[in-house]
Amino acid sequence: MPLTLLLAPAGAGKSTLLNQWEAQPGEHHVVQMGLQRADDDPVRFLRRFAEKTRAAVPAFDTSWFMPFDVSELPPSSIADSLYDALQQVVLPLFIVFDDFQHIQSEETLSVIATLLADPPDNVHLIIASRTQPLFDVSRLRLDDKVLEISAVDLKVRRSEVSELNQRLGGEALEEQALDHLMAITEGWVAGVKIALLAGIRSGMQTLQDFNASQPEIMDYFGHAVLKGLPDSARTLFLQSALLETVNAELGDEILQTRQSARLIDELTSRELFLVPVPGKPASYRYHALLRDFLQARLKIEMPDCIVPIHRRATRYFIKTGNFEQAVWHAWRTGDAALFGNCLEKSFEFWLQEGYSSHILEWAETLDDETILGRLELAAPLISTLTLSRRFFRARYYLDALKEQDFSGKEARYHHSQTVDFLELHLQLFQHDTDFMEGANLSLLMESSGHRDIRAFSLAMVAYYHLQHGRLESALAFSSQARDVLLRLGQRFTAGYAGLITALANQQLGHIGEAVAFIVENFNNTRRDCPTWSLWATGMVVVLYDQNRLEEAQQVCEDLLPMVSSASATEVISTVYLTLSRLQHLQGKQKSAERMLEKLLGILQLGNYERFVSMAVLEMTRQALLTGNWQRLDVVVDRFELAAWVEENLEGEASMYSQSWERRGLAAVYWLMAHGRNAEAETLLCRLLVVVKGAGIKTRASIIEANLLVLTSKAATATEQSRKVDALITRYGLLNINRSVFDEAPGLAGLMNRLWSAGQLLLPDFYTGLFPAVFNATPASDPLEVDPDSVLTPKENEIFELLQSGMTNAQISERTGVSVTTTKWHLKNIYSKLGVSNRTEAVLRAAQR
Repeated sequence: MPLTLLLAPAGAGKSTLLNQWEAQPGEHHVVQMGLQRADDDPVRFLRRFAEKTRAAVPAFDTSWFMPFDVSELPPSSIADSLYDALQQVVLPLFIVFDDFQHIQSEETLSVIATLLADPPDNVHLIIASRTQPLFDVSRLRLDDKVLEISAVDLKVRRSEVSELNQRLGGEALEEQALDHLMAITEGWVAGVKIALLAGIRSGMQTLQDFNASQPEIMDYFGHAVLKGLPDSARTLFLQSALLETVNAELGDEILQTRQSARLIDELTSRELFLVPVPGKPASYRYHALLRDFLQARLKIEMPDCIVPIHRRATRYFIKTGNFEQAVWHAWRTGDAALFGNCLEKSFEFWLQEGYSSHILEWAETLDDETILGRLELAAPLISTLTLSRRFFRARYYLDALKEQDFSGKEARYHHSQTVDFLELHLQLFQHDTDFMEGANLSLLMESSGHRDIRAFSLAMVAYYHLQHGRLESALAFSSQARDVLLRLGQRFTAGYAGLITALANQQLGHIGEAVAFIVENFNNTRRDCPTWSLWATGMVVVLYDQNRLEEAQQVCEDLLPMVSSASATEVISTVYLTLSRLQHLQGKQKSAERMLEKLLGILQLGNYERFVSMAVLEMTRQALLTGNWQRLDVVVDRFELAAWVEENLEGEASMYSQSWERRGLAAVYWLMAHGRNAEAETLLCRLLVVVKGAGIKTRASIIEANLLVLTSKAATATEQSRKVDALITRYGLLNINRSVFDEAPGLAGLMNRLWSAGQLLLPDFYTGLFPAVFNATPASDPLEVDPDSVLTPKENEIFELLQSGMTNAQISERTGVSVTTTKWHLKNIYSKLGVSNRTEAVLRAAQR
């Protein structure tokens, strides 16, 4: 059955049944999600599902889930991507959603309904809910594709009631008492347990007076528990229900008592539905039904204590650094001043740690007047909106903030300096490399009198220098910024400055230093900390360059569910580009192309020309390697690379920028595909001069490697070996890494041939890093035969057109034959040349 529906009221035993079923051995995977109200957000729901599935099935491809899709794509598109990912799971997969009544989001429901309309054969969905799910299951019922289990099916039998009573330590039940219990509970397991516990405490004769309907049973449960407690314990029991979790220290502090430990012991000994909190020893939460009941009783019996408890909880959680709970309690006091002051402290902390989603969430509860009236709220919010690429909203608040008069008000930030900084911050992230073009950066530093603003300004200037290839300056500013930011407790921005330091070192060719720095911080950062995503991004680059592709993919897929609109653009681009490249290597070309298109869609939110150019480079590279000339020409037209070549092939060389260099290399690929090797060589030489002038060794090594491959085609093996040795000497062996092999097509084959022939000496550890490159039988040897000697004149004509980058249709049009005849000729050409496809034919012919 594709779907199993488990529909029953609270306390019917749905979760117990699922847990018992999951414990049964079997050759299958189980993904179980206990849902809460917060999971009604589609992004959170799908992110949790991706993470849970990945935990249960390590090989599960999480690249289908991209938070941006939820708002930008129809649910059917998300469902299709999810379908493809689920279809790759080999063993049967059972997906369990418990407490599904919380899910009401149309987007989430549509994704599930679409998936159920035509599910993969190996996937079985189990939904446990108190109410009917809000999507249509009538078609599944008609097709007999749904198994429905109701409350009637979950009723406990007489024998099970007796066994439960025995396990709880009760006296043997008389038949009359058992009959009465079955009648009044109607087999509802929670009611049975409540009744049995009451009977054990007060005597089994009390079962005769137990009410019959569910509300009365719950009422009896509450009264029986409360009446059984001393007055002091009863008071604490009711008051502690205002807390999400309770432990001895927290209870004593907030409830102003020394009896919390005794109360917890009393309640746990009575098995009164206290649930241990995972990962928090000696901490408990109340069952949701019990907590609701206790809070309702508290409002009736002790209403005057509720606000003071929330006040004390606010102060306690601020003191202990739990700002989520602090704000939650402050909001419930109804005290606007307390709530505002708590939010100021919370916004400051969340900005320091990188919890931007918390800032955005709580800002929604405030009106504009409140936000703009407090600089300590407005400044972090504008900064967060900027980092989240919500530029129009950030501009709205910033322009409004400029009109505010804060004279005579005591504020943590200086108004004019803060506004100036936020303006530059917004421009930097919205306009990227066009930001502050030609501006006097020293003026920014001189005007940053406040220490926090000055520290942020240092990081901004470092980022600006990195964008423009001024690596030594980026290194100096980022190192200084990181030290200052760490002293100020600004850990997230300090992590960002650290990533700039690592990237600058890497681009300067200081590979060992960059790798050690990234690995140390990655290993020392908790995964639940937002800074982890920054160091994980650096780790992806490290792992990929070291050819540790499975590990790189693992980190990418761990990162992908965390990537959202609030993530740094470097994080988003690195994850999407790396996953696309990995999918291309695995032969998943459509997935690789889709990943790049999604990245381009995200980048439309701002002026991210340098990141767009990275995607363009990867698109042209993949099209070249797969011999997809039609797609290559589409990319060239779409991003106007032909015009770029015309503009940059001659004349004065451009100043370095990442976007200029990446577009240049993409243009080289296109020229090579069309056999315009002389122009490609000229363009590579111009690129090399500019990149070397900027001191960016990693990019220079890639450009020079392309130049080497292009100019070595007619060279002897001895000359080729000498050129490769010179490349290694110039940049260092470890700098000739996976990215160089990827972005310099043909280099791997050339080095492998020379190494296999004993003409290129390489250490074993290096060849061991790239087993797919260095093998005894090179996959791309030059053609063993001379095409002129084995091909007919017509075949030679077609082969030359093939090498120029023409598609089958273009070749047919040029030669005046049908596409079918062209394909027939190509089949003969491949057979005579000893190759299997057009890409192999072109690459191996180029090496002669």
